[in-house]
Amino acid sequence: MQERGTANSLEGRKVLVYLIGSLGDSIVAIPALRAIRRYFAGDEIVVLQNFDPGLVTASEVIPAGLVDRFLDYRNGTGGTGKIVEFSKLLTKLRRERFDAAAYLAPSARPGPAIARDRAFFSLCGIKTLYGFRPIVPAAGRAPGLSKHEAVLKLDRLALDGIESVSSDLLPPLIEPLREDVSAVDEWLGTTRKRPDLPLISIGPGCKQQVNEWPLENFRQLGERIVEANIGELVIVGGKAEFGAGEQLAGAWGSGINAAGLFTVPRSAALLSRCSFHIGLDTGTTHLAAAAGTRCFAIYGGKNDQGLWHPLGPGHAVIYRAVACAPCRSFDCVVPGHPCMNGISHETVWEHLLEFVRRPAGDWLEVMRIG
Repeated sequence: MQERGTANSLEGRKVLVYLIGSLGDSIVAIPALRAIRRYFAGDEIVVLQNFDPGLVTASEVIPAGLVDRFLDYRNGTGGTGKIVEFSKLLTKLRRERFDAAAYLAPSARPGPAIARDRAFFSLCGIKTLYGFRPIVPAAGRAPGLSKHEAVLKLDRLALDGIESVSSDLLPPLIEPLREDVSAVDEWLGTTRKRPDLPLISIGPGCKQQVNEWPLENFRQLGERIVEANIGELVIVGGKAEFGAGEQLAGAWGSGINAAGLFTVPRSAALLSRCSFHIGLDTGTTHLAAAAGTRCFAIYGGKNDQGLWHPLGPGHAVIYRAVACAPCRSFDCVVPGHPCMNGISHETVWEHLLEFVRRPAGDWLEVMRIG
């Protein structure tokens, strides 16, 4: 591998960055993209992103300036479909004639899968590869035991000479454009009923069943917030959460339903206008943190604590310790879903009051219950 400082030998050439996942995955890759952009200053950086219906693509998330352009690929379905898409991608990348490739796949990706990816990009004619190494998060259940996913990506790149600086991890990771902020402010000006109160975003939905918290708990938590005049609630999320948003706003007799109304950049602008965000282990929480908004997050036991927490200072994460965590599963198979259903709205309310009273600081607090 090339030593740091010799990247200028690639000046004017093409660097491919392989990125897997949806909204949250793209957001936590931004610190690594900052390091890559600095290392390959003057070169063309192209992100290879998976394109699947219903998923937020990296091109909707990554700030302008970090990447020059994006290439899409599809995974394909069935044996034949996968082979066809594989062949299309191989041909596309060989025609591009990339000089180097950087690997930003999830840190938990198994070693054999990483070896296959490395072999594929070599087959594409890419001779210089960065970050194609397995780094498995530390196993355990203690809060903060695992490094953050964003840090693990930087660690992987550093092994091949692409080093990071402390500012790579600093928020905001996404700075909303002026026109998006203006549009959101105009919308809020016509929809807010209590502009005298702080605006609080709340995200009741998530992509993975294992991270769900009962909607009834969100209803009761929201009622307490409204009754205590802590803030005016705005419900955020994708189009799939619009119905839940209508149900919650109707039950509270208050609140604004913004679920599914805005693009990702405009949603970031809305979240940046909020005093803090209440959410789950999902992309909306990562988007709020990336926009520089404090997060109060309710997490389950899918992953090691710390791995996918909101990135940056001033956040709080509440979770319940259970024997089956970390399960690494997308769907809970334990009766009663104890890691999430075992967190009552009363407990969350008590911790939320403490969170509201404490000023924002350079800390991430992990609140373990049970």
